[in-house]
Amino acid sequence: MKIIRRASRMMLLGISLSCTSMLSHAEWADWVLEPTVEFRNESNLNLSSFSSDEESDNVLLLALEGGRYYQLGDRSRLRLSADLEVEGYDEFDLLNSVAISGNLAVIHKLGVGLKAAWISPYLTYGYMDVKEDIRSGSFGDLGIAAGKHFTERFDMSASLEYSKSNGKPGKQIVPTISSDVFDQNHWTASLQGNFLLTNRLLLLGAIRHFDGDIISACTTGNVGTVLAEEDVQAITADAVFGGCVYRLNGDGNSASLDLSYAIGRHSSLNIGADYLTGKADVLEYRNTVFRASFMYSY
Repeated sequence: MKIIRRASRMMLLGISLSCTSMLSHAEWADWVLEPTVEFRNESNLNLSSFSSDEESDNVLLLALEGGRYYQLGDRSRLRLSADLEVEGYDEFDLLNSVAISGNLAVIHKLGVGLKAAWISPYLTYGYMDVKEDIRSGSFGDLGIAAGKHFTERFDMSASLEYSKSNGKPGKQIVPTISSDVFDQNHWTASLQGNFLLTNRLLLLGAIRHFDGDIISACTTGNVGTVLAEEDVQAITADAVFGGCVYRLNGDGNSASLDLSYAIGRHSSLNIGADYLTGKADVLEYRNTVFRASFMYSY
């Protein structure tokens, strides 16, 4: 679930950066203010490996980012910002959350002109408060991104990111296995392309590969299968979906496709989808996300 949420945030960041070429060049503004309203539907919210255990839900996200750019040199800038995100779930309201984070990024262009390549190391650190308390905790991302425009209408970027989150221990249900399910870390490599179809319509596509911890849930009838088939790193009782929630090591891939329509110099309407597949030693995991959002960038 966290992989999907971070993928969505990275896609929204891509929309924000790419739309500036057809909006107001907001990446060069001294001050940044970017509110976002997003609605999404997840087909396998609990990321269960068992189709009979899958749960879907609708989610409303309200986000606000504010910050400032500081000029470091002729081709370098420092971006400092803070994010506030509020998520509300239609059915599984124990997942309702409020997150606040701080972000630091250095953007350096390797030349002059539109087609000059750029590179950007970045750091995020924050805290998420979830209604189900054991899911609350700190989180952080450390990564580096790079990209360039190949034409006036087409650009690509790539990134490598390490993500870590720390939750709280749950109830011990297997004496020999930890209950710290929400202590999670993984690596993500991504490649994204943006194509300006018209002066107002932007097409964005991305593929990602992740390697690290997967958090999944299953009903009590499938716990035995999970423990028999996989090297489970942590497991505890699940108050949100019932049964148990567990953490194990795996890897997988996701793909995203978005359309962004500029409705003014500072705002856009966006629709998109993500499809994620993951695999541990034996079990496989899938999730599909559909989303629509309104973004304003000032």
